Amino acid sequence: MDRRRYISGRLGITALMILFILSCAKISAPSGGPKDVDPPVILKSQPENSSTMFSSKSFVVTFNEYVVLDRVTEKFMVSPPLAEKPEVVLKGKSLHVTWEDELADSTTYTFYFQDAIRDNNEGNPIPNYQYVFSTGPVLDSLSLTGNVFNASDLEVVDDITVMMYSNLSDTAPRTVLPAYISRPDPSGGFMINNMRPGSYRLYALRDLNGNSRYDLDDETFAFCDSVIVVTPAENYLVFPDTVKYKPAGAAETTKPDLFIFGQYRLYAFQQESKKQYLKFTERKNSWSFGFGLAVPSDSGQVSLAITDADTASWYLEHNVARDSFMVWITNPAVYDRDLIEAILTYPFTDSTGAVTERIDTINLRYQKPAPPRGGPVKTPPLTLTTNASGRQRPGTTLYFLSATPLADPDTSLITLIQTVDTVKTKLEYGFTRDTTTERRLFMKAAVAPGGSYSLTCRAGAFKDIFGNATDSTLYRFSIATEEDYGSIKTRLTGYEGDVIIQLMADKEKIVREAYVTCPGEVTFPLLDKGRYRLKAIYDLDSNRVWTTGDYNTGRNPEPVSYYPAELEVKINWALEQDWDLGVKYLKDVSVRNKPVTKR
Repeated sequence: MDRRRYISGRLGITALMILFILSCAKISAPSGGPKDVDPPVILKSQPENSSTMFSSKSFVVTFNEYVVLDRVTEKFMVSPPLAEKPEVVLKGKSLHVTWEDELADSTTYTFYFQDAIRDNNEGNPIPNYQYVFSTGPVLDSLSLTGNVFNASDLEVVDDITVMMYSNLSDTAPRTVLPAYISRPDPSGGFMINNMRPGSYRLYALRDLNGNSRYDLDDETFAFCDSVIVVTPAENYLVFPDTVKYKPAGAAETTKPDLFIFGQYRLYAFQQESKKQYLKFTERKNSWSFGFGLAVPSDSGQVSLAITDADTASWYLEHNVARDSFMVWITNPAVYDRDLIEAILTYPFTDSTGAVTERIDTINLRYQKPAPPRGGPVKTPPLTLTTNASGRQRPGTTLYFLSATPLADPDTSLITLIQTVDTVKTKLEYGFTRDTTTERRLFMKAAVAPGGSYSLTCRAGAFKDIFGNATDSTLYRFSIATEEDYGSIKTRLTGYEGDVIIQLMADKEKIVREAYVTCPGEVTFPLLDKGRYRLKAIYDLDSNRVWTTGDYNTGRNPEPVSYYPAELEVKINWALEQDWDLGVKYLKDVSVRNKPVTKR
């Protein structure tokens, strides 16, 4: 027999056998048929869910199919919390939960999984799954419902935990673990199940360091300012598998797929930091450096000296709040240094909470790029940003903004011409400086609605403090008329006191803001066509800004509310609207706009 034919035949048989084995071993989902949309089914729990006299340190839940755990580290929690988080593992089609902590006597424990348990194929979750047991003879069955919203805009707060304390001390959320915990659903609604009767305090916390305590200034926090009494008469009997509920008398939300409003509302905030310290220092180029403080400073508390540089070689610029500072160095011999040493004096909060004067030496380095052909390092060319282009609304003030501080402009090189019906007129003008920055100049001129303008700036008209100058530029712009815009007039009723009314465009960008006493009215003229929202801030302390909360003093954030519909502005139309501010914390309620009146 031909040996080559024999080898070839054996190889062919081997290949066929391999293909047959692979085809038999391959596991695949059947083609066709409806998509699986059902969550896993619980076949049994050991011990049974809702057991009493529980004495184990583990439980096992078995499903009808293989499951996966989705972000279980974030979603899984135990109420009341254990000192050490239990271990959660999958073995086959079973979920195993074990822990080492000793359980408290006669206490009902709830193991919350939220939607972390999902089937392996399509990721269908078991919604709001809970395993509950009691170490005593009775399973506590009272519950409490509520909502958590962000205090400033009434939006849902991500990654926040709701906490109930039987310890009524004001220090409890900072020092001890809560009696019960829960997580809000995607709409901000929460339910705390399996509670025993008693008096409690209610909080919410975005726990940045994972210790279930409000101990960091930048943690988001919320608190109910009254003691909550949980009794069978005022609360609700809830069974472990219950996921739908509606408190008696609760109003319907305008988002029907979301959580129904609960009994208690929490408005989360970040407490304003009162600790003063040097927040940052930076040097992004040769000729300047900046530094910032944690909170605004009073006038005269900040001073600076640069080693081996006289005060004429630099100057200090700051923002209105005096918490952000920029040092501009005008002497090339100073800004040419790779290392600048500065002596900074600033206010500082010490360990006792007292604000003292602190002096630090800060080293600011900048590695300069190699100079071209051995020449000196140059500052950047001067470029200006300006609104002297296109169509501007009546009353607009022209401005010129630079990346570096500007010197006084040379008005002999600047000409402003107005054109109305082909008639050209040379206009007088003047420049003033922005009080908050040396980088911006305002141009004052008698520009009129309906006019067209050309602004000629010859080379060198603008210079910065480093001597860099602009090239010749021609700017063209026009001033629109009132008929090119719409307006909103709102009559405010139902509340007595000071309010801040904000007019907002898409993504809650603030377009205008007005301060008014209610009852009263506010008008926003010269608006571009489009859709707007109105927001009210109830200025309880009359300081003309929204004031956040302060748990140390027991002060919740100032309330806010939204006009319950979008307002559509059209060109040459005046929209008039009544707004009842008697009900606070409103947003996204669907109501019809009232008829508008044409100007």
